[in-house]
Amino acid sequence: MTMESETLHILVIEDDPDARANLRDLLEIDGHRVELASCASEALDRDDWSTVDLIILDRQLPDARAETLLPQLRRTAPAADVIIVTGYSDLQGAIAALRQGAADYILKPLQFDALRASMIRLAERRQLALAKERSETALRHLLEAAECMIAILRPEGELLYISPFGERLTGYPLAEIRGQYCVDLLITPSSHDSVHERIDKIASGQPLQGFECPILCKDGSPRFMIWNARLLPDHEGAPALMVVGQDITGLKHAQERALHSERLAAIGQMVTGLAHESRNALQRSQACLEMLALKVADRPEALDLINRVQAAQNHLHYLFEDVRGYAAPIKLARQPTPLSDIWRESWNHLEVHSADKQARLVEHTNGRNVVANVDPFRIAQVFRNIFENALAAGTPPVEVTIEANDTCLLGQPAILLSVSDNGPGLAPSIRDRIFEPFFTTKIKGTGLGLPIAQRIVEAHGGTLVVASSPPPGALFLLTLPRDAS
Repeated sequence: MTMESETLHILVIEDDPDARANLRDLLEIDGHRVELASCASEALDRDDWSTVDLIILDRQLPDARAETLLPQLRRTAPAADVIIVTGYSDLQGAIAALRQGAADYILKPLQFDALRASMIRLAERRQLALAKERSETALRHLLEAAECMIAILRPEGELLYISPFGERLTGYPLAEIRGQYCVDLLITPSSHDSVHERIDKIASGQPLQGFECPILCKDGSPRFMIWNARLLPDHEGAPALMVVGQDITGLKHAQERALHSERLAAIGQMVTGLAHESRNALQRSQACLEMLALKVADRPEALDLINRVQAAQNHLHYLFEDVRGYAAPIKLARQPTPLSDIWRESWNHLEVHSADKQARLVEHTNGRNVVANVDPFRIAQVFRNIFENALAAGTPPVEVTIEANDTCLLGQPAILLSVSDNGPGLAPSIRDRIFEPFFTTKIKGTGLGLPIAQRIVEAHGGTLVVASSPPPGALFLLTLPRDAS
């Protein structure tokens, strides 16, 4: 937009009456709205500074000089441009005026064409500033609304900006991590070298596309990400990198679940066939053992061997059923249920075991609502497995504590249950494998209890993990969405 098509509200501060009148006439011919003031005090005696677009200021007034008046004008009318008109051609005065915020410096006798040209330059500058502001506003709105993590950082890794989605995803507010080195903060140590190598390439001008690298959130949980990035040659006076990350954690988990389900289906078919074929053989063996027991009823040593064989057969049958149960698809019958009712019922079912251990259950819900849309029978299996492990590992008196807290899971309201005990805790080697099928530290057992519990929780859209808490005791973190369907 040029000056000819823009109407301005102009304040002329000039002590020469003829010069004031001439300026007003010429400016009004161009269609501008003009007000006049003959001195500084008259100019300052006004309230509507917000409407003034341009101030034409005589450098030498009866009651002030431009050098002293300029700072006050810049404070009272920050949106207005100031053009100083003077009969003094000293370079130092011009430099001082420009440093104090004057937009231009024109010598007298005033040539109106020169003034008009200056006003056109200022109009173009305003239009560029307005376009930049609109562009920055649009970019800011885009960054705030984008459902992906956007970060700006220096080539050495110093974090300058993270989008609101990134704040929600990582759990870190921008104010908390601005200025920190994001590689050390967010990237797993095993990926540091690879990330630094790619940052160096981006800083040299090579865009990054489709780089898969996980991050660690504030709560220690990992998120799987796909990254694109490019160099910003000038961001706030220095080069920077704009990095855009797409959260693919849900997709990763879905792929893993699909692969896991395929494997489980194959295992299920195999075990079902094996269990069917073995059942007849086990029944024949059992019948033979019972007949043999009758024939050697007077021989205690032989009876003891027969009992051992029968126990082994029973264990084999139990193993078949456990594996088949683990491999079978999980079907849920959800209903809104207080989780406290489920864990109390599960604890009561273990009353015989808990009595031997002088065990007690401690609850800390702090008055929170612990209702979630779950399958009560399945979630009871989860609590029962966790409780059984605590009772098996602990020595009397055993204390199991459940603490409930509100949290979010994938942006949705959820319940976090911390289940801890006062037992010996879990060694890192055990903690890393505790959800691995068939891994067990018990003399008896299939090692499928906790893997089944984890499958049940994941089928609800939740998570079950064991925390790396120091002894005494193990700490399980169970997160369930409140309203998942």
